Amino acid sequence: MAVGLVLGAGGLHAAAQHAGVLAALAEATGWDARTSEVVVGTSAGATTAVELRAGLSATDLHAYYTHGETSAEGQALLDRVTTPLDLGPRGGDAAGRPTGRPANPMLVLRDLASTKRPRPVVALSGLLPEGPHDGSSLGIRTTELHPDPWPDRPTWICAVDLDDGSRVVLGRDDVDAGIGPAVQASTAVPGWFRPVEVDGRRLVDGGVHSTTNADLVATLGLDLVVVSSSKTAVAPGGRGTPGPGTLARAWHSRTLRREVEAIRRRGAEVLVLQPTAGDLAARTGDDRSDVDLPAVCEAARASTLARISLPEAAAARRLLAAAATDHR
Repeated sequence: MAVGLVLGAGGLHAAAQHAGVLAALAEATGWDARTSEVVVGTSAGATTAVELRAGLSATDLHAYYTHGETSAEGQALLDRVTTPLDLGPRGGDAAGRPTGRPANPMLVLRDLASTKRPRPVVALSGLLPEGPHDGSSLGIRTTELHPDPWPDRPTWICAVDLDDGSRVVLGRDDVDAGIGPAVQASTAVPGWFRPVEVDGRRLVDGGVHSTTNADLVATLGLDLVVVSSSKTAVAPGGRGTPGPGTLARAWHSRTLRREVEAIRRRGAEVLVLQPTAGDLAARTGDDRSDVDLPAVCEAARASTLARISLPEAAAARRLLAAAATDHR
């Protein structure tokens, strides 16, 4: 039974949500996310992808974000990480805000001249100056957790080339990257972090292209794709545009809907797990704040347990249970 996993962007809130989602799926079906045939990670989702590939279980991820007790195996993995997380500014003004010229204004012209679907976030990333914050400690911590250059099993980390606006899929494309710099690049939010040079390319956050990038798995012949998306939202009654949230959340939801349709056209089942109104209520700060993480993680766990129990999730539930049996 081939199951793919897509982990979306959204800062610390997304990381906590992914932990709650995956813990709930393990609880309800026995499925271990570490056994995924392929994991696609974008920004915060890239960090979770590497945590899974390093061997951290969903149960231990949930314990980490809710300040619970991790297993001995999980704690041994977490203890590998010794570098402090320091994302402070190394430039900009006194408040750490970016200064200087736009990083690449040509991206606006490329978007205007393109006959494809508009990508306003890509254009915006070119208008913003290079961010003053340094994400190198995140890259180092990732390498400490996963010392091997790349996971053995397919792990696709999404970034965007700041020079031409194209999506770069590290771990799939012909780009020479270690796992630490790949995650650092995938999380390099334009205007906040400095771009990361990887194999001669200036890379920024993969969420600039799509907060989920779920379309990457459409042609892989998977039986089921599980999508944990933090920047979208459940619509009232499950249809239409999302209720709680912003215009950006509605845009990202529309993008995800197109990606899911592309996967389903190829015959795969898709289980989308995204914030409900209750989940969003647990998020009182912005997605860089760690204050709400236990509440965000537990809300995601509860809403996922409710979602997976619905009749329309029966096929996904059955496939996850079958995949769990395959790996016992």
